[in-house]
Amino acid sequence: MRKEVAVTPAKDSKIDGAVAELKRKINEGFYAAGQRLPSEREIGQELDISRITVRAALQRLEAENLVSIVPRAGAFVRSPSVKAIINSPGVAIARGPELKRSGSFIRAMEAQGRNTLVRFIEPSSIIPAGESIGPRMDATADTNVLRRYRIHLVEGVPYRILDSYYLANLLGGLLGKDAGYIPLFKWLREYTGLRATRASEQLECRMPSAEEAALLNISRGQPVIDMDRWVWANDDRLFEYTHIVANGALHEFSYTYDIEEEASQ
Repeated sequence: MRKEVAVTPAKDSKIDGAVAELKRKINEGFYAAGQRLPSEREIGQELDISRITVRAALQRLEAENLVSIVPRAGAFVRSPSVKAIINSPGVAIARGPELKRSGSFIRAMEAQGRNTLVRFIEPSSIIPAGESIGPRMDATADTNVLRRYRIHLVEGVPYRILDSYYLANLLGGLLGKDAGYIPLFKWLREYTGLRATRASEQLECRMPSAEEAALLNISRGQPVIDMDRWVWANDDRLFEYTHIVANGALHEFSYTYDIEEEASQ
């Protein structure tokens, strides 16, 4: 029979203390980016704590994107990565869905002076929507869609995976144009006369799959933000469905909404 071990406040306090001390050394440059941290045994001896406590502290630092734990190799300090703040009044992406003002995560990051890169996991292709994507786009299974499967990197760090599907009769002209960054909404307006006017997003927090963790260069124990996005044109056509998986430690979401009068009654 498995024995359940309760985490006591005293143990939590020791973990907090270890996290704070390791953070201090990373922030002050005692441990540089890319450097391997001392072993669990060495850290435990230095801080007078058990290896179990050290391991818990390292796992928390990994969840905060400060270190990467490599099995059988140790923990390594990650390069500094600033959070992408979504819907904050202080940046280009603001108020409402992420696409509302900037039209693009890439544009918003570049406006903050960040170096960005779009890397395609697979070449773009035109495929039937099928039984999975068709219903998500209010389309039949045999409707042709343009698929673009890619990663957004900021300062060389993978921030998010995007698996996008667009109506091929509108955006099929982007097939093969995988090099560099093309502002999709600008392209849509220039070549079709249509304008993106409305988006809906659904978010949840979960743990990544093995493939997602590998693509984002994170551990299986580090949370990701799972987002489904739908975008409509000014003629009310749903022309885009995108599934996004983002490194939770590198994204911060803020929202403003009205509270109905009934809530106070």
